Amino acid sequence: MGVTIEQVLALPDLNLRVVAGAAALGNEVRWVHVSETVDPTPWLRGGELLLTTGLQIEDPKQFGPYLHRLADAGLAGLGFGVGLGHPEVPETLLVAADERGLPVLEIPVDAPYVAISEGVSNLLAAERRDTIARAFDAQQALTAAALESGRGGIITAIANTLGGWAILTDTSAAVVRAWPPEAAERLPTLLPDIMRTRERGIRSSSSVIGLHESIVIHPLEARGRMRGFLVTAIPGGADDYSRMVLAGGVALLSLEMERSHAAGRQLRRLRADTLAHLLHGAVELQVARQHVVGWGLDPGALRAAVYLCDAGHGSLLYEQVTELMSEADLSGAVVTQTAGRNIRVVVLTDGSEQTGATLSRLASVRPAAVLGLGDVVSTEGIGQSYRAAAHAAEVGQVERRAVTRFDDLETLQMLLRAQSPQALASFVRRVLGQLQQHDRGREGTLKATLRAFLAHNGHWNETAAELGVHRHTLRARMDRIERITGRNLDSAYARMELWLALLADGAAEPGEDVAGDVAAAPEAIAGDAEVIQALDNQ
Repeated sequence: MGVTIEQVLALPDLNLRVVAGAAALGNEVRWVHVSETVDPTPWLRGGELLLTTGLQIEDPKQFGPYLHRLADAGLAGLGFGVGLGHPEVPETLLVAADERGLPVLEIPVDAPYVAISEGVSNLLAAERRDTIARAFDAQQALTAAALESGRGGIITAIANTLGGWAILTDTSAAVVRAWPPEAAERLPTLLPDIMRTRERGIRSSSSVIGLHESIVIHPLEARGRMRGFLVTAIPGGADDYSRMVLAGGVALLSLEMERSHAAGRQLRRLRADTLAHLLHGAVELQVARQHVVGWGLDPGALRAAVYLCDAGHGSLLYEQVTELMSEADLSGAVVTQTAGRNIRVVVLTDGSEQTGATLSRLASVRPAAVLGLGDVVSTEGIGQSYRAAAHAAEVGQVERRAVTRFDDLETLQMLLRAQSPQALASFVRRVLGQLQQHDRGREGTLKATLRAFLAHNGHWNETAAELGVHRHTLRARMDRIERITGRNLDSAYARMELWLALLADGAAEPGEDVAGDVAAAPEAIAGDAEVIQALDNQ
């Protein structure tokens, strides 16, 4: 609460008297201004106590318009000095003041204006000190709440301290915490304002001014990245105290969000290590089911999905996939693998069509990546679903399809489901082995040429354009490929065999490079549980 007209009226030894607008003595005074001009409004900002003797206004009828101009300018109150130009406050001014609800204080002739200014200045300074002290106490309470209850405690403390409500959201404006809980129902109407704030960046904030409350939206950031939003309702409107409290709350929540993000990184790393073992069947079935259940998945309905991109986009794709899963609240685990010159981002999640559609949206808007969706399987079939997803992604990359479902690749299904991974590897070695040996140390030039040639259905111009080589260079390469593989590329059967070998090449087999160190499964279980417990306590 700021300095009010009522407090000014109570200043000692000045004998001020209210003569109009007594119902508005609660108006807050921002500053004191002295002016004898007929229209001082160009020099007013609102919230002032204006002191005058009315010397420049000779016609009493002009005091009515004069008062209305002051009220329109947002004046907090008017101090009128009597005994000089006017023996008493003009009646027309009093009538207008009562009409507009603007307090008018009568100032006796022996009351110095400077004394009034000093008195108000002292009141404002005391109010400022009190505001800082109250805000410091509030921030101490917020800090204690953070230590005791994490993000939830901070949100509750902010709402209780300001007498309103508070919501913590993630970057997609999904509710993380709300107090009181029913405050979350207010969020849908505020989504456009939150999105506009997000577009303006981490250094911006916005306010929605209502009749009875002000809603303030603050971005939360750490390490230069947006982590979420604090949305707070302040009854009556924001003031210095609420702004100080919110500044402390934003700082604490940003730290908590970063701590949670760091813990999330550790959790994702532990899950990635474990998932790498699960994909290759290196974990006992019972233990594997424990992991799957711990990740919030149904052990009877799982699906592996594989995003595939070139190595230069791998890190960005991994970040985008993890952010997508967080924003869409998808359960599961993610691991990054190298596959030749490509990067695979492998996701194990639930087998629902809704989740499949969510994962597909990312590939649809990221031209550098393709997505392969494997079979829906139980826990013992995780490796099978992974291999299917990897093959589907390979097909999608070659055929430039954003999303490829293994279920739609009937010919490849017959080949892969009828053969063991070892048999497939033997098939690839028999068909492509000599070509792969030739390409060692040559960055896979001939195999990449063959892949592009077959993907373009043997069209020379299109293949040459993609590879950035002359047609004569392309023909020379294709002649060399025929000699090395012993297959005539004019033969439909030879093309089919080479195409299937290229699709089967790079299948999910042990020996791939996995991002990060792969920990032993039992240790990963223990670490996973510890991090989950830490997150649950926030």
